[in-house]
Amino acid sequence: MAAFANQVAVVPEVPRDQVKELLEHGVSALPNADGAFMQVGGVNFAYDPDGTAQEVDEDGEVLTEGTRVRSAVLHDGTVIVEDGEVADGDPVSVATNDFSAGGGDSYPFRGADFTVVGSTYQAALEARLTGSLEGVVPEADYPEGGSGRIVEGDEATEPEDGGRPVV
Repeated sequence: MAAFANQVAVVPEVPRDQVKELLEHGVSALPNADGAFMQVGGVNFAYDPDGTAQEVDEDGEVLTEGTRVRSAVLHDGTVIVEDGEVADGDPVSVATNDFSAGGGDSYPFRGADFTVVGSTYQAALEARLTGSLEGVVPEADYPEGGSGRIVEGDEATEPEDGGRPVV
């Protein structure tokens, strides 16, 4: 599950076009499985596996722009991508791990400043499980096969969680 002791990190004020690049990178290797496949919370997105896969160099510079991400919406209703195009709007902060924020797996953060918040992501998961979930992971909230945050198609699913944090 969480094989590395990476730290939780926040990358503030990521431009929306770069958010799309990050999502594109997360689905670029499909249908092959690889360690760079992105797990997300706080955003739902839809991708087309037949679209052009993004290619990046080892520094996260985009060599070929991806066209797989068709739609992305934050759980507060903010649209980031619609019909494959980045929606105008303010930048967003991204929580990730320090490995990815530092460009690990060639994620296109490209030297963005980030802040480590002082917890491994294993500890953050443990705090979620033992804190607000009180040791119970409800099947209805966390169904087998996922909750629809990442779907194949043109439209992201509507967030059903009312904006609560998702592990």
